[in-house]
Amino acid sequence: MRLEFLERHSEGDGPLHRLDPRIKLVVTLAYIIAVVATPIGWWRLLAAEGLVLAFVIGLSGAPPRELLTRWLGFIVLVGFLALMVARAHPSRKEFGIAAVMLTIVAKNSMAFLATLSLVNVTPFRKLLGGMRRLGMPAALVATLQFMYRYLHVLTEELDRMVKARRSRTFRRSGRLDWVLLTGLIGILFLRAFERGERVHAAMLARGWDGTIRTLDDSDSP
Repeated sequence: MRLEFLERHSEGDGPLHRLDPRIKLVVTLAYIIAVVATPIGWWRLLAAEGLVLAFVIGLSGAPPRELLTRWLGFIVLVGFLALMVARAHPSRKEFGIAAVMLTIVAKNSMAFLATLSLVNVTPFRKLLGGMRRLGMPAALVATLQFMYRYLHVLTEELDRMVKARRSRTFRRSGRLDWVLLTGLIGILFLRAFERGERVHAAMLARGWDGTIRTLDDSDSP
């Protein structure tokens, strides 16, 4: 249950890796806004946006199979939501429910893949630094920082709890049933809450002023 795969390709040395994180954030946000704002029925514009995304994915160096796997998990939820939205969409009478549904799926898929491409060419710590230099509220940046950092800690804690439970459960199958799993999640929530209180008290004791500083700050303009 390790999370190293989240930044497996972000520390590369490609042309997109070397760009300033602020540029990548602004360009990605502008691309997502352009895709979402594309009207239904503008197939040529959607195709052009898809070609731009394909070119960026090629430059990112991310394995297409890995992106496809994540996209398949995403498309299940988006496909269901697109079906529900398309049935009541105002453009359904003009273009048909199938065209509206495909447009919604295509736009959400391109926005999702654009976000994945950004993550694959930028380490999370540099993304946070770019957000901070772009003027994002410091409280939000700090929240994202701690969320990402302690996601790894809690994942390892859950891994140890699952192994301990399996070593004490005499069954042929190593799988945990729903009752045991929900109990583990409840205990993990309590441990996370207690850990958060201890970490906060320790930070205050060390004079934390709400500003997160990283080694990348010395390289920033």
